Amino acid sequence: MNVAELRAQLEEDLTWRLDELRHLRNRLLGSESEDKWSASSMRAILVMQYAHLEGFTRNAFALYVSVINSRQIVATQLQPQLLAAALGVEFDALRKNRGENEDEEEEGGKLTRRARNQVSFLQRLQELAAGPLEISADTAISVEMNLGRDVLRRCLYMLAIPMDEVSRAQYSSIEFVKNARNDIAHGSRKERISAGMFKAHTVKCEQFMNDLTRIITSATSKQLFRVDVAATQ
Repeated sequence: MNVAELRAQLEEDLTWRLDELRHLRNRLLGSESEDKWSASSMRAILVMQYAHLEGFTRNAFALYVSVINSRQIVATQLQPQLLAAALGVEFDALRKNRGENEDEEEEGGKLTRRARNQVSFLQRLQELAAGPLEISADTAISVEMNLGRDVLRRCLYMLAIPMDEVSRAQYSSIEFVKNARNDIAHGSRKERISAGMFKAHTVKCEQFMNDLTRIITSATSKQLFRVDVAATQ
């Protein structure tokens, strides 16, 4: 996949998401004046906005990982964060001291299992050094804690994309929408959000999705995932 194809896929995904959000706003808010916007309508829009925000971010990062994997680059030429993503399963096994089968406890116990995991980790390193790296998208772009400031920064870091590519205002807006969505889901946000705040965060979140398209295509064009290229930026 080249940069133009990547951009086209990102823009196609973004277009239908923004169209759906605007359709929802038109149906729920219509031509009513801002002071008459209902709390329930704005809550419904915020929940949908978060869903599309997270969905688009996941898809954008997954496409970026697919581009990197398609280049068939060896481990030594890639940023160390991406090597860590490729070793996600092995890191998890080391951390949890998890065996490959249920009978392993009887075969040797925790100490033997730890030794086996360490050897498996080194064997995996040797495999990666011998050929092209295959990055685990699930490890690199995991948003298991809901998409907010910290999760987004972690994803950018793991993909070797500068975290300051996203503005502070956009980080704050994403955090607001995440918290609002969680509060709505848990039934703790029933009060009306001011129309000004609602519009401001809507605009900033849509701008973030547009900017993420630029960030991903720029990182691909500059090949920020490569050690030798990134060092010259």
